[in-house]
Amino acid sequence: MGKLFFYSDQIAETPGNKRMDHLLLEGLDPEHTKIAYIPSTEDKERKYFNLKAEYYLDYGVRDMMFFDLYGEFDSAKINELLQCDIIHLSAGNPIELRQALKRRKMDEHLKGYFKQGGVLVGVSAGAVQFGKTTKLFQLYAGDTNEIQEALKFVDFEFLPHYNRWNDTFKKQVRDYARTTGATVYAGNDGDGLIVEDDKIQFIGDIIVVSGE
Repeated sequence: MGKLFFYSDQIAETPGNKRMDHLLLEGLDPEHTKIAYIPSTEDKERKYFNLKAEYYLDYGVRDMMFFDLYGEFDSAKINELLQCDIIHLSAGNPIELRQALKRRKMDEHLKGYFKQGGVLVGVSAGAVQFGKTTKLFQLYAGDTNEIQEALKFVDFEFLPHYNRWNDTFKKQVRDYARTTGATVYAGNDGDGLIVEDDKIQFIGDIIVVSGE
C-alpha cells in the first residue's frame, strides 16, 4: 500500500503544514520529483494550479502535471498521471470532486496507484476523497440523497477546517458518528494526518469523533 497525506488546508506559513510537507518530500530529490495536480473544479486559467505549482516550487519541485477532470479531460494522460511520484487532489467542493472522479472513472486508477505504493496528497476536499463517504458534506448541504461512497482507502471520515464550523454542524457530526458508528478525524486549519501501513500519524491537534 501507499501513503496518504490528509491536509486540512495547505498554507506554507503554518508549522503543521511545514512538517507535513517535510514528511511528504522526505527522501525525494526535488529536481527529479513529479507531482500531478487534480483540480476539484474547472481551472481553465490555471489559477489554482499555478498557485500550487508555486507552493511546491518553494521546495524545489519544478515538474508539475495538470490532470483535468472537466473540459480538458484526456484519458490518454492517465498513464502519465500514474507514473508521477505524488498525486495531489485539490481543495474545493468535496461532493463536486467526488462526482467528477466517478464520472471520469478515476476511482479504480487511483486505487491501483495506491495499492502499488503510490503517494497521494489530499487538501480539504481532496482529503475527504480518501475516506469512506462524503456524508458529512451532504449533511452540511442538507442533501438527503443516497450517501456517496468515497475511495475508502481508510476506515474513517476526514473533516477539514474544524475550527471554522459552527456548533450546529459540529453537533450534526457527533450525531452522525453516534448513529452510524463512524469514526471522524477532524483537523483544524494547519493540522493533518498521515496514513501508511494502516498506521495513523497525527500532525497537530486532531479531534476524534467516534460513535463507538
